[in-house]
Amino acid sequence: MADERTLEQWGRELVHGCAAKLAKSISATDLVMNRTGFGQTIRPAPGSVLASPSVAFDPGEPDYFFHWLRDSAAIMNAACILAKAGERSADWAALIGEYIHFNMELRKIDGQRFVDTSDFRARTTPGFQQFLRSNEEIAAVHGGFVPGDVRYNTDGTLDFIRWNRPQYDGPAARALVAMQFEEDAIPMSGETKAHLSELIHFDLAYTAKNAGHPCYDIWEEEFAQHYCTVLVQTAALERGATRARRDGKIAEAEFFGGKAKELREMLDGFWSPSLGIYRSRMPGATGESPKALDFAVILGVLHAGLDEGQHSPQDERVLRTVKKLKELFTAEYAINSGGGHGIMFGRYKGDDYVSGGAYYFSTFGAAEFYYRAAVAIPSDKAALIERGDAVLTRVRSFIPESGHLTEQFDQKTGAQTSAKDLSWSYAAFITAWQARRIALGQRGL
Repeated sequence: MADERTLEQWGRELVHGCAAKLAKSISATDLVMNRTGFGQTIRPAPGSVLASPSVAFDPGEPDYFFHWLRDSAAIMNAACILAKAGERSADWAALIGEYIHFNMELRKIDGQRFVDTSDFRARTTPGFQQFLRSNEEIAAVHGGFVPGDVRYNTDGTLDFIRWNRPQYDGPAARALVAMQFEEDAIPMSGETKAHLSELIHFDLAYTAKNAGHPCYDIWEEEFAQHYCTVLVQTAALERGATRARRDGKIAEAEFFGGKAKELREMLDGFWSPSLGIYRSRMPGATGESPKALDFAVILGVLHAGLDEGQHSPQDERVLRTVKKLKELFTAEYAINSGGGHGIMFGRYKGDDYVSGGAYYFSTFGAAEFYYRAAVAIPSDKAALIERGDAVLTRVRSFIPESGHLTEQFDQKTGAQTSAKDLSWSYAAFITAWQARRIALGQRGL
């Protein structure tokens, strides 16, 4: 039977379904993950945020039962929206408080003590020994180096599995969402407010120290200077400078502001006149990366949250980059045939991770971008809202009635693939839907 709901009706139902599913990934203390190959039993602590709550995997499905700084910031941004809107799937303010305390506890991770006291190597089976980090790498994780460690076990312990580290966007993204908690006046105790303020300062100091330094990208694949990372760092430091100035901390404001100015100058170098895009990473010794055109650029714009000017949805160069991405995925994905403006977006050309298909958070991100651009560019408002609606109308056919969202959906068949119940997918729809409501001048979700 055909679904006769309007886009408005469908979206309002899905956003509340996404909220209910998202709540199951935050403080999921009822779940248990057994990584038998590594001799691990993980029980999430209050405030931890699962990238995916899946504990049983289909062939080829990745294990995302971790707390990533990047993913958790995107998810808690959605939780902040839900708290402010009074959405009732969970006590969002309480979950935000738990998130703050969990992140404060992560700062106590001590890699040297872990190496000295843990029998993790003895507990890991021979076939999994190759995936362990070296003792030297683990021992270096302490104090100011903890935020670059990217992901953590959801019980708050160090992740001893090999991964591409460091990544410098996570602390900046966490600072941005933490400052949003303050600005939205999320209800919390005095102690939690103090912890929140301390966490913001910790992350801003870390971001300033590592501003513009090469690291791995948000796909955790290549070491370079990345547009997304630099832009999120810029936004965090600029917002941090404003916050410090408001609190009368002039020296701190000037320090953060000065670092942000340096990053602004660096961002200009990501523009490629020959390609007509903001490239996702600076060219290496062999020239332009084949991933220069990458949806990570647009995710950087969204996560930075700038409303106007360069590197915002108002920026003509960002709009040109979106146009190039649209052309890429129109040509690359069979599911986009005849889609008009209703294009499903992935990451970059030649992506071969799992199905290498479209991503829900990229596709919802494209819709969110159009809605935010509609607010930033009033002269094109109607056309941009129409483009966002075209994306949501088309992706609707690749979402099951249950509303469950994976990480990817196949570029040829539209079948769901990769991690089940990806928390970022749910968060991305919530932020896209909120952007649509704002563009239409509507309140609530």
